[in-house]
Amino acid sequence: MKLGVGQRALAIAAFGFLATAFAAPAAADTASEIRALKARLSKLEADEARAKREAKAAAQHAVAGAHAAAAGSPPAPQHWYERLSLRGYTQMRYNDILNGGPFYNDISTVGDKSVGPRQNFFIRRARMILSGDVSDHLYLYFQNDFASSPSGTFSNSATFNAPTSLAGQAVYYYYNPVFPYPGYNQVGNYSSAPGNFGQIRDLYADIYFDKDKEFRVRAGQSKIPFAFENLQSSQNRLALDRADAVNSCCKDERDLGLFFYYTPKHLRPVFRDLVKNNLKGSGDYGMVGFGVYNGQGANRIELNKGTHLVARFTYPYVFENGQVVEASVAGYTGRFVPYTTGIRPSLGGGTNWAGFVPLNIPYSAIGAGFTPYVAGSGWNNLGNYQLSQYGAVNGWGPFAANGGNGVRDSRVVVNAVIYPQPFGLRAEWNWGVGPQLNATQTAIEAKRLTGGYVEASYKYEDKEFGTGVYFPFVKWQYYNGGSKFDNNAPMMRIYELEAGVEYQPLPELEFTVNYSKMDRTNTQAAPYRQFQANLVRMQLQWNY
Repeated sequence: MKLGVGQRALAIAAFGFLATAFAAPAAADTASEIRALKARLSKLEADEARAKREAKAAAQHAVAGAHAAAAGSPPAPQHWYERLSLRGYTQMRYNDILNGGPFYNDISTVGDKSVGPRQNFFIRRARMILSGDVSDHLYLYFQNDFASSPSGTFSNSATFNAPTSLAGQAVYYYYNPVFPYPGYNQVGNYSSAPGNFGQIRDLYADIYFDKDKEFRVRAGQSKIPFAFENLQSSQNRLALDRADAVNSCCKDERDLGLFFYYTPKHLRPVFRDLVKNNLKGSGDYGMVGFGVYNGQGANRIELNKGTHLVARFTYPYVFENGQVVEASVAGYTGRFVPYTTGIRPSLGGGTNWAGFVPLNIPYSAIGAGFTPYVAGSGWNNLGNYQLSQYGAVNGWGPFAANGGNGVRDSRVVVNAVIYPQPFGLRAEWNWGVGPQLNATQTAIEAKRLTGGYVEASYKYEDKEFGTGVYFPFVKWQYYNGGSKFDNNAPMMRIYELEAGVEYQPLPELEFTVNYSKMDRTNTQAAPYRQFQANLVRMQLQWNY
């Protein structure tokens, strides 16, 4: 039989009283001692009753809280700093050009400024992300990159004189030093190009219209819902760079605008877990998404009054065995104003013989200060034209001072994904029309484009020895179209094969080694020549 606190106290007191009585005569009045003991006993019983009441109340509160959580009731109010979280990741790279053929100085890529001659270590990304729910209807996301760098560290421009009759050959040999011609070898100019400064990547607010957060509007600078790989975070991507075929649509994958997303309640955990479970998902950009945005790219000034429109539909299907297959289609349309700079027009852009000028063109017509004109629409009266001699071959003609309203820019993309459990396969392809420098390099016009990629991967988790997770992969990409965000929107031809492995010894640490066999256009400087190269590239990423 278990005794209560009061009973135990009474027994102890009685035992002490008897022991004292047998040991010696009473030194005080027995009645007063009994009253004192009864008072102590009453106090102990009251304390015990109060403790039982408090324990019962705490248990009832805990049960009520569990029921409220199960019913979806909002959590207890928090301070603003308890609702926001801070995280990020950093990527450090190193590349080694195994061979680059005769056009070593042309080796460069749009997606990674560390690819090129005389390059060593490079901080590709240094991201800090502040995010969280301010309330049940407002979510904030602010991502800054502290490894931003300006473009243009090597220039092919130089000044030289040549007889008019040799102008074409002189320019060709000047751009192609593999064919030595006295006095006309290429001379490069370097410029001071500091890097590693802070720049906004994302700054937006998600405004939810319902308690299940199925409907939301995203306002601010954020990713454009076009193409799976553009939406996939660089923190999760296997290949070191996105495929140019789809990434050429959207500089930094982002722009400023308003986007509407609808994600059914049952699909929200699917999109979340594809990222959380290390399956290289893209995140939740809605089952349905559409929006309106500037169109000139992230952190860039809008140059026309028009906007771009985009729409996307995707659906991830979950099989009974847990495998997930996702398919999507997206498209956008608008008008883009290209950026221009002075060049020396020539033939052969996007080929190995770029830089050739026919003999019948006077040397004065290929001066280095020539700027291609933008064949934009929206200027329909002489007051909006400038008459300018833009080449003896073309003669006098209209010159749209700022490209008018821009050049047509429209695309559609389809993609399919089998997530790596353990085999993975992903493919995307897009078609469209966009700004592109013409064959004579005198005007930027709307030209057709096409391209895409296929990537196969395998996820191996070493559970026997606990060495980590391995992702071997191989990727092929092709693109034929304009590089609209580069100066003069030159033609870009890409045939590229890469293979590599991503190793994750710890969730917070990743190391990737990648081999690339490149056949692509140098879109950074005229005459926009094709080059072939083999590269080994490495990246160390730490997450925090």
